[in-house]
Amino acid sequence: MVVHYNPLTKEPYLQLPEPCANIIITPHRGHQIEETSAIITEILNDSRVYPWLQGPPYPFLPEHGVDWVKMKIATNKDVLSALQKELEAPESQQGDSPNSQGPEFFDKCPFVCIREVTERDPVTGAPLQDILVGDFSLARYAFYELRPNSWEFALVQKHNNDLPAGHKDIIWGIGYYLSPTQHGRGLMSLAVRTVIQDWAIPRMNLHLLRGSFFIGNIGSLRVLEKNNFEEAGIFKDWAPASPSRGRGKMSIAVMEWKGLL
Repeated sequence: MVVHYNPLTKEPYLQLPEPCANIIITPHRGHQIEETSAIITEILNDSRVYPWLQGPPYPFLPEHGVDWVKMKIATNKDVLSALQKELEAPESQQGDSPNSQGPEFFDKCPFVCIREVTERDPVTGAPLQDILVGDFSLARYAFYELRPNSWEFALVQKHNNDLPAGHKDIIWGIGYYLSPTQHGRGLMSLAVRTVIQDWAIPRMNLHLLRGSFFIGNIGSLRVLEKNNFEEAGIFKDWAPASPSRGRGKMSIAVMEWKGLL
């Protein structure tokens, strides 16, 4: 089982390897909604972060953060419930579906909160205290290379979304952001690799994965290159202008994952 389980808090998490072994990736926590919202709001209003993002509103307000966290908790509730039952089962049964035909494939990645551990239990090594430093998402791909209102977009998106959980032809997409205090550590490159190898492949049967970013975002380019993504296309002036973010039309790069290195 590559998913770790905190015996003190009953929380599953992913653990990054050295040199970032102080970083874990967890689900959102219902008892920390306000705290999480405050940190997200600070990061998403930072000028080193928001110009490179397309989705979140800007300015990003605390109520946006609260709504976002509540939505993610609700979205991942069933996956986490099933996973917790697995992790609490006898070791011989962990990873087995009820019909004992192998591991159950999930349709979601509940590991979305990148956290820096500041204190661990001296006996078990389980995280006791941590600080939220970033966000990760792995979901069915949004086909950024197609115009949102086109028939091609509607067709391929419906086909992709209709495939059942675990189908090898599902195209997945990743997204992420990180607090500027953590930039330059190689943290996000390891986070992407960890989610792919410890969760997405064994528990989602991931085969096809894409990432996209605005041209000029060198950090995202490096993260994807380090994880064996190759350029699939450049789409000039593809994203609409965002006056609130102080930018005009943006070009988008799409990259395809070529497998674990």
